[in-house]
Amino acid sequence: MRQTVGAATPGGRKAVVVMALVLDYALRVTRELGLSGESSCVDRDKPVRVYIAVDGELPAHPGLHVALLWTRSHGWAIAVEEPGGSELKVVAHLGGVVEPPPATVARWVRRQLAAGPAPAGHVA
Repeated sequence: MRQTVGAATPGGRKAVVVMALVLDYALRVTRELGLSGESSCVDRDKPVRVYIAVDGELPAHPGLHVALLWTRSHGWAIAVEEPGGSELKVVAHLGGVVEPPPATVARWVRRQLAAGPAPAGHVA
């Protein structure tokens, strides 16, 4: 049986279980992308967030580092690191369910990396 991120557990261990589930989910997505996870992290503050550095660049944002972001409230997004490296700019959201299978996330990321430039103001 698959337990979803944030599912209630007996005995008041919800926060520990949630973090373990988030870490496992992030690791499965990282592996599905063929990444080592070296430049990835889970921010344990509320809201819990995942950051996964992605190899490659987006055609519409050449020369900028790419990151995959996740939160329990918004699901997956792709962001680029603004020049100077201090800010991330979200350029696409996966949409749909907040916790899709890792293979779905990986396919979406690969499509984004292979896509041509998006029209101005477009968020995929």
